Amino acid sequence: MSDKKLYEVLELLESNGGPIPMSKAGVYLAISKGSIPAVKIGRRVFIPAWWVERMTREPLLEAKQA
Repeated sequence: MSDKKLYEVLELLESNGGPIPMSKAGVYLAISKGSIPAVKIGRRVFIPAWWVERMTREPLLEAKQA
């Protein structure tokens, strides 16, 4: 990804060219359940870059182990 520390939800959706293959509603539901960490600043919701990097690497690590 880049040197960003936080990503907006819309930046990460696969439909917008991002790595998360979920719907916008699905991401917000996962955030509300605590499955995806998030930071709220004002009315905007951000996802930490460390989580995004970890989620995009895990499939690669699983593929290497198989």
